[in-house]
This record gives sequence, structure tokens and C-alpha cells, in this order.
Amino acid sequence: MRWQSVWHRLTHLEWRELDVRDADQWPLGLQWSCCGLLAAVLYAASHVYLALPVAQALEDARREETALLEAYRDDAERAALLSGVREQAVALERHLAELESAFPETADMASLIDDIGTAALEHQLTLEAIRLEAVDERRFVVVHPIAVRVTGPYHRLGGFIADVANFPRLVTLHDVRLAMVEGRLQLSVQARAYNARPPSAGEPGR
Repeated sequence: MRWQSVWHRLTHLEWRELDVRDADQWPLGLQWSCCGLLAAVLYAASHVYLALPVAQALEDARREETALLEAYRDDAERAALLSGVREQAVALERHLAELESAFPETADMASLIDDIGTAALEHQLTLEAIRLEAVDERRFVVVHPIAVRVTGPYHRLGGFIADVANFPRLVTLHDVRLAMVEGRLQLSVQARAYNARPPSAGEPGR
């Protein structure tokens, strides 16, 4: 057979006598073998230098696509919740405004004393005394105690206390005492008003 003869020539070939410059004179089987080997080397080289970088880039692109899809899903979920978050933000801003009105930055005690006096008159009480006491400065707020003493019927005194406790500005009542003085019911109470303490030097602002 033809291939047997080619193999016989290759096995009995003197390899040391071969010259690359005379490759066209080599046996046909050797030429085909060299061509096959060269083709295999070229294929391997092209695979390493051309195909592998493209395959790596494709794999990187797939990973990036997966990450982008996950990020898109997260953004879509947050966007679906955005309307609820906005409603919560509006509610928080409204609540913050209410707190700021309850804790003004200035004391404005004159108007507060006027409001207490007006509440006493509206309930037809006798305002016997109203006196500012020592200011108590705390970390975030300044407390302004006001000693109040009024006389009148029990139910009117209760209405007076309710009105003072419901002032738009935060006022708390302490040391409430009731006593009969000369046949009249007397109420002594300490009303405490608050205002936001401004940051001192070296402290961060609000």
C-alpha cells in the first residue's frame, strides 16, 4: 500500500542528512508531516494569542452583565419603594417642624407669660403671682421655670392647667399643689418652658 511505503521511507530516512533548503526534495510523507506539524503549531499559537483573550473578554463581559442586571433589579426595587419613602420624608419634615416650634431658638418668655396670664383671665381666675426662676442650662435645651400661683374654683383651675399644657410651645407642669387659703382654692405650680440651646464655640452646629 502507498501509506506503508511512505512510512517505510520515513523510518529509514537519514535525518541528519536533511537540509531545510532542500525541503522540496524531501519525501512526500515527510513534507506532509512537516506541514501538519506547522499547521498544529500555528493553530495552537493563534488559539493562545487570539482566541484566549477574546474568550476571557467574553467571560468578563458576562460577569459584568450579571452584575449590572443585579444592580438594575436593586434599583428597580428601590424605585418601587420611592413613593413610600417620599411620604415618610414629608411626614418626618412635618414632625420636625412641629418639634422646632415646640423648642424655639429664643426664649421669648414675655409672650409666654402673657399667654399664661391670658389663660388665667379666660378661666376667670385670680392671678396672684407669676415669677421667673433660675434658668437651667442643659446639654441640648435651656429650661425656663416659671412659678405661677392662681386662685379660683376647682374646675376652672383644671381648665387652666389643661390650656397651659396644650400651648403650641412645649410647657411642662411640675410641683402642682392645691391648698385652701382664706376659703379659696389656691393652685401653685411650676411651669417649665424650653428653648433649643445654641451650640457653643467648638461644638458642631445643628
